[in-house]
Amino acid sequence: TTPFITGSLSKQFAAAAIALLVEDKRIALGDDVRKYVPELRDYGTPITIDHLVHHTSGLRDWWALVEVAGLRFDDTYAVQDVLEMTARQHALNFKPGDRYLYSNTGYIVLGVVVQRVTGKSLREFAAERIFGPLQMTNTHFQDDHRSPVRGRAYAYSPAAGGAYTINVWNNDLVGQGGVMTTLVDLAKWDENFYSGAVGGPAFLARQLEQGKLNSGTTLP
Repeated sequence: TTPFITGSLSKQFAAAAIALLVEDKRIALGDDVRKYVPELRDYGTPITIDHLVHHTSGLRDWWALVEVAGLRFDDTYAVQDVLEMTARQHALNFKPGDRYLYSNTGYIVLGVVVQRVTGKSLREFAAERIFGPLQMTNTHFQDDHRSPVRGRAYAYSPAAGGAYTINVWNNDLVGQGGVMTTLVDLAKWDENFYSGAVGGPAFLARQLEQGKLNSGTTLP
């Protein structure tokens, strides 16, 4: 019952939010992401929502950009920081759909898509459509690092002399990460893959769809 940050495990919930909007016919996987996030640069070939979901967009990874820029990993980054740095990139890593390359940037952008389409933050939308209906009462997207969570677990890293330091990233980025949850709540989410209480059969099938490259290769 201890709340903890799940890191990249959060991506499945951002993807689930997108899948729900597809089922609602409010977006389509083939939509150009610039329809919703026009701040992104036009690279001459569309980056689709499907590309973002399946890590085939070619967008450079946010944390790789932070490293190249010599910035601190542990800092109070916001979504606007990601959009601005991404928009400054003059090229993609590859043509969208040509390759698979894990991209945290893509999932941060998906969170923006949810917000722009629904008028609700990813935290609010997930609470309303996923966590609330499944009674995942101790689960939310932690989009404000200053918000206290009663009884939460903190991560630690070894330090010199046998000591430890707290290892918590103080940023407000969600979509690529940021879900605060418990093992009890994760069991409720797992059960939904069998019950379909949220989304129904079409939603369950969509969550398990494998991406395809332009070559026709199915991603493993």
